[in-house]
Amino acid sequence: EKFLIPVGSLLLGRCQKRIRMIGQEKIFHLENQTTQSLRNIARTAAKQIKVGDIILLRGPIGVGKTFFARHFITEVLKIQGVCDEVPSPSFSLIQAYDTIRPNIFHVDLYRLSFLNELEELGLEELYDGSVTLIEWPERLGDKLPARFLEIDFVFNSSIENSRDITIFFEGKNWDHIWKMFR
Repeated sequence: EKFLIPVGSLLLGRCQKRIRMIGQEKIFHLENQTTQSLRNIARTAAKQIKVGDIILLRGPIGVGKTFFARHFITEVLKIQGVCDEVPSPSFSLIQAYDTIRPNIFHVDLYRLSFLNELEELGLEELYDGSVTLIEWPERLGDKLPARFLEIDFVFNSSIENSRDITIFFEGKNWDHIWKMFR
């Protein structure tokens, strides 16, 4: 069952916000998101993160996954008084920000070809002690973590330069992020 709820303090631009509860699962659908509203969501989420949070970023090329990750990481760096470049990990596969707390690992699995490459990355070793953002999580196959927040980005064909996003929480202990959407 879907119903509209107030947007609250999160700046989402001209959008409709829908929430759906399926058992204990929480799913949000945000329509008509501009780059400014994506930036705001990333910055707001960055202020709420905790060690062990895993954020999966799913969607086609150019939809805003890296844009979201960069603004998320930039906000964490800014909060901690660190000025650093935030490059895309497209070629390195993993970009580490280990001079801040919590450590952040930005992972881009687009160029991953084989499952054995995934095992060599050692992602599972990063999950518990850091915040991990993973682009192209479909490359994980059946190796998805037990607890994650997934953001699915889709181009909105009816409004130029906008996209719809769906946010899904898997596992427990997401109240610190969930409260953004109340």
